This record gives sequence, structure tokens and C-alpha cells, in this order.
Amino acid sequence: MRKTALAMMVGVMVLHCGVAHAAKAWDDMSWWGNTGAKPEPKADSKERTGCWWLPVEAAKNDKDGELWGNRGVMFHRWNKPVAKEEKRAPLEHRPRKDVYPIIYNSILFDFGKAILRAEGKAEADKLIADLKHYDHDTLIIEGHASSEGDEAYNMALGMRRADAVKKYMVESGIAPERIKTVSFGESRPAVTNDVEANRKLNRRAEFKMTYFN
Repeated sequence: MRKTALAMMVGVMVLHCGVAHAAKAWDDMSWWGNTGAKPEPKADSKERTGCWWLPVEAAKNDKDGELWGNRGVMFHRWNKPVAKEEKRAPLEHRPRKDVYPIIYNSILFDFGKAILRAEGKAEADKLIADLKHYDHDTLIIEGHASSEGDEAYNMALGMRRADAVKKYMVESGIAPERIKTVSFGESRPAVTNDVEANRKLNRRAEFKMTYFN
């Protein structure tokens, strides 16, 4: 009987030593405050460098092989781990080629001017609404002029017209980087410049939208 009791005591001691040996993996105290038990450690109210930790709610640590609590160490230095931000690759917005292009009316201008009229603003408002709804689409505004005046003047006039439309759209809430302006001056007339009725149609701004997913 005594031999049996002695054997059981030896077995308990070996088991106890085995558990103590397993705990050495935590001797550096890096586990302290970081087991997930709640509440987390709180800084000492007297502004000492340590924290008090009295957890009452265990975290599930099936693989730890250790107790979930503070293991009797109530006061210790602790810095709350900073969660690493997961870096996400930016979404790649590719042009959609399967979209039937929307045809927008040109904005017409008075002779020698780059000021939007009421009807021009109404046309621009249609593009503004679409750009706000599809917030990845981009726009190219092309400025044009009739054939009166010299070529350099008309090139500059076409740019002023395109820029005037862009300014109106940006003031209406469209990001400027989504809009590009370019001038073709008198080089790309919509119709021949032989009569005034046609020249009125050439004093214009046209639009090219690129659709993105």
C-alpha cells in the first residue's frame, strides 16, 4: 500500500515538474497583459511606469498551455500592442469598353467669347450629374473655334472655352483631376465655315467621356 502511494506521489511530482517546465516559455513576461483576458491592464493612477492588471474574463487560448489570468503578477510594465494596419492594394479602375458611349450636346459660345450661357450651363449640368453618379469616370473637354481670326488666336480661344466649362464643373463639385482640357482651335470644324449659321456651330466645346468600372 505504501509503495502504491509513493508511486502516485512521484507521478504527481513529475507531472507538476512537467507543467512548471512548460511555463518557462513565458518567463520573459511578454505574455503579460496580452492573453486577451479582460479587462486589459490599466496605467497606475500615481503615474508610475507600470500597469495594474486584474482580469476577470478569460480569453479562449486553447493552444497556450498556460493559465489565462495574470498568474499572480498584478503590477508590471506594459505597452498596449499597436494593431498593424492591413495594407490593401488600391482598386484598379479599368476603362469599360462594353459601355455604349453617351452623346452629349456641344456647348455653344458667342463670337470671340468663352462665357457659358444659360443653355450651356444646362448641358454642363447633365455631365456633372453623370460624373457624380459614376465617380470614377473621367472627361476630356475639347475647345473649338470658327475660322475668323488667325490660327493662334483661335487655338487660345478654344482653350479658354474648354477651361471655362471645366471651371464651372469644378465649382459644381467635380474633382479637377477628373477633367482634362484641350484645344483644337479652328482645325476641327463640325461643319464648314462658309456661312454664319455654320460658324455658330463651330464655336463650341465638345466632350469625350471615359467610363471606368
